[in-house]
Parts: sequence; C-alpha cells; structure tokens
Amino acid sequence: MSARARFKPITTVVSLAALSVLWLARAAVASDADPFAGDTAPAPSVSPAADTESPPAIPGGVPGAQKQGPKSAPAEAAEAPPALVQQLPASAYPEPFIRGLYGGPLWLDMQGLQWPYFPRTGIGLSGYGWIDTDYKHLRLGGPNVSDHNTFLFQQGRFLLRVTPTYTNGTWFVQAQGEIVANKNQQDAQPTQGIVAADDVWVRTGVWQSWDVTAGRFQAFDVFQLGMGLDIDTDERIGAYDGTNNYAVVPQLYNLDYMFGRPAGPGNVALHLYPTKYLRFELLGRWGNTDLLNNLGARPVGIFDIGWLKVRFGAEYLWEFAPDPSPMFQDDKRERGVAGSVQLVFAPYVEFGVNAGAAIIDVVDTNSANKADLTASGNRASYGGFIDVVPLPGSLPNLMLGGGGDYATFHDLHINNVTGADDRFTNLQVFGAAQYLFYKQLYVKLVVGYAKSHFEDNKGTPYDDDQFSARLRVMYLY
Repeated sequence: MSARARFKPITTVVSLAALSVLWLARAAVASDADPFAGDTAPAPSVSPAADTESPPAIPGGVPGAQKQGPKSAPAEAAEAPPALVQQLPASAYPEPFIRGLYGGPLWLDMQGLQWPYFPRTGIGLSGYGWIDTDYKHLRLGGPNVSDHNTFLFQQGRFLLRVTPTYTNGTWFVQAQGEIVANKNQQDAQPTQGIVAADDVWVRTGVWQSWDVTAGRFQAFDVFQLGMGLDIDTDERIGAYDGTNNYAVVPQLYNLDYMFGRPAGPGNVALHLYPTKYLRFELLGRWGNTDLLNNLGARPVGIFDIGWLKVRFGAEYLWEFAPDPSPMFQDDKRERGVAGSVQLVFAPYVEFGVNAGAAIIDVVDTNSANKADLTASGNRASYGGFIDVVPLPGSLPNLMLGGGGDYATFHDLHINNVTGADDRFTNLQVFGAAQYLFYKQLYVKLVVGYAKSHFEDNKGTPYDDDQFSARLRVMYLY
C-alpha cells in the first residue's frame, strides 16, 4: 500500500511550571545590582528607519539586550564618531511590528527581517553562549535492549558573529562569519568537530527594500515551537534506543530539506521587502554533498502585522549522482509544503500552530528495481505552543510556556509482520519556565515527555518513551 494515502493525526498539549525558576525570579526583583535597570517592557515598536532602537534579538533563539531608546541620547555620545569595530547596537535588530512577548521565543526570532541592520561602514560584533544541564530517563520497548536507561549529560555552544559592512546609507554590502565552539552537542555541526562555523555569506542590496545573499546561511523559518525543543539539543530529537537510533525517529517537518546551513552545497537567495508587513525569500540551492549534486528551490512568504503572523512556504530538492554510469544512478527527490500562524497579545500571552507535509522518492542502484522503499515515503507533522507572562506588573521577566508536536513517517516498504507500510511516529510535549536577568542572562527550565512508535521489519511493533529535564543558562552579547 502506498504511504501517500495514510496520515493519522494525534493532538496533545501539556503545560508545566517550575517553582525553582520562580524563586530565582523573586530574588532578581529584590536585587538592586541590575546594570540595565529600568522598565523591562519595550517601548512601542517603530520602523527601523526611524530614530529609535528596538530590543534586539538574534536568530536561533539568542537575543541582544539593550533597552529601547533614542539613538541620539546621550547627546555627547552622538557627537563622537562611531567606532570601526563595535558591538551591534539595538537598532541592528529591527522591529517594525512587535515580534513577540519581550524576551520570549517569538521576540528572539527575527521572522525574516533584514538583519543585521547596520547602515554605517564598520564591523559589527555579536553572539551568544549557552550551557544546558540535562537529565533523561528512557523506557525502552525494543528487542534485545534493557527495559530502561538513564542519562546525565551537559551540552553547550558558544558563537562569535562578525559582520563587516560597507554602505552609502542606502545601498550596502555585508559579509558575515560565525565561529562556533561546541560542547558535546547531540545534534552537532556536520563535521562533528569542536570548532566549526555557522554563517558564511556575502550580501548586497538596498536597506529595507531587497538584497541578494549567497553562501552558507539558514533560510526563513516557517515554524515557531515555543520555549522547548530548542535547536541543537537532544531534547528536540525524541525517544530513541539501540534498535532504532535517532536517525529513524521522525522529526517535525519545517521545510527542513533546505532550511539549515548546508555543509557542502551553497544557498543563493533573493529577499524582498515590498512593505513593512510582507517579506519574501526566494532561495535556491546549488552544490554537492555525499557524492550527490544538489539542485533545489524554496520560496517562503511572511505576513506580519505584529499581533498576527502568518508564514507559508514550499520546497523542492533534487539530489542526483554526478556520474551517469548505470551503477551510479542514485536519485532523490524531496518536496513539501508547511505553514504556521502566531498571535501576540502583549504583555500577557502569545500562541501559535504549525503544520507541514512532505513526499520523498529515492532511487538506489543497490536496491531491487532501483527503488529504495524504506527511504521513500511521506512525512507529516503538526503542533502548537503557548507562552504566558502571568504577572506582567510585578514579574514581567518571568515567562511560562508549553507546547507539543507530533510527527510521522511511513515508507513504501511492506512490513513482514503487520502486512502494511512501515510506520514511525514521534510525539513530543513540554512545559517551561524562564526568567530574564539583567536583560542579558536567561535561565530556563524545560521539562518534557516524548514517545516514539516503531513498526518496521525488525520485529513486533513497539514504543519507546522518555522523560527529560533541561536547565539552560544563556548569556548574549
């Protein structure tokens, strides 16, 4: 039976709270040592072309920290020429409309905006560092494995971003490089190295109008997952064991075949900003990885009026062998669509939903009839999140959140036991509590549950499930 006709949805949302983070929050309110003391809620958002600065944020969940305020204040600082090398100012992270609750996951997401917005010639510096201390307990249902495992581990990441810019005030050219130091990441860089790179790109265009970007960079993000399932964490993968490792667990589909930074091929994208509330990315991929040429396209559009954000996109990626010999006629075609909606009602609550589906066809010269039935099939996912500031008056930096996602993959191989297509599912739910100290130090506790289901030719179908806790300490600059 073809897998394309079968999708079985499940819906679940779990919300949890962490008393330890609440205690830290109350301690912070009583402290007089905050060097960034002042109102924690941002001033009304304005266009980045105006003479104000917005609270900054860095894509991938790492924000800047400066408070909103006039660029011209204090007056004596305005008279001094800007330094050639400087930390990116708050205005480098535009906010024509509110991005989300202050300090929350939507606020940390640049949502396709043109950044770093740095309309002067110079070199901007920015970055972040985070350390996660993790616990997870797995209950295993697979054959020939223990009935449970418990893991204690720590992960971390440090990133230094350098952005040289030349501009005449309207036209600009930028380059950007991100140097990364990894600490035991389960989802590490493609080279699996300790030191690696994220962004490596060159961009030119007109500020707040259009640009062309070429190199290694992350595409427009279509999904927003809330305060859990952070990228580069083991938590994001789900429950897995020695019988079926993490690569078999289906992941949520976020147009991800061309979303991340490719190791071998490169991206070229045209970004268009026709109005403050519309953003478009027309991205193409070109290059070679794992002995296969890559050729693809990924258009994404974002409609954003602050309280309402709608994102939608599609992708098509073709991977084929450079050698035309019959023994090398490997071919893979991956295509899909995905979309999401978020609503923001500041300063109290924000929430959103997401959904995506993809089809994969793989031809392998080592497989019968050249069709790789276990790799070909369908992916689908959907989910949602909610974030709440319960006490915006007395504890505006405290945020609670929860969410969940459900992902499936079923291939075209007929299972010897069930007589149906092989099927894999992944349910992930979480609750989180976060406090932002001094507007630069994040402390976040995430408690999660994950359940994976496996139906393949390795035996009787079975489940793995997992309980996890993760404490993140993150500093941004």
